[in-house]
Amino acid sequence: MEFPHDIGGWITVGGTVVTILTVAVKVLIITPLSTQIRELNGNFGALNTALSKSQTEIDELSKHISQHDVTLATHGEQIHTLFNKNDK
Repeated sequence: MEFPHDIGGWITVGGTVVTILTVAVKVLIITPLSTQIRELNGNFGALNTALSKSQTEIDELSKHISQHDVTLATHGEQIHTLFNKNDK
């Protein structure tokens, strides 16, 4: 018998082919893809940390600018008062 002609032989051949294809898909597709996904996840984590740090720095700068705005408004009022005193 050169090739299996009974149902048991076909099941064995089919099982072997499915096993080989499963291993090939896992080795060639799933494993590299899983590695890339883990790496991408790490990159997103680093990006999230950097964005959080940047947002904190932006908030601090915004507070600093607000303080300068208040100071400029006060100085503007003082200059306006001085010009009004000189006009009278």
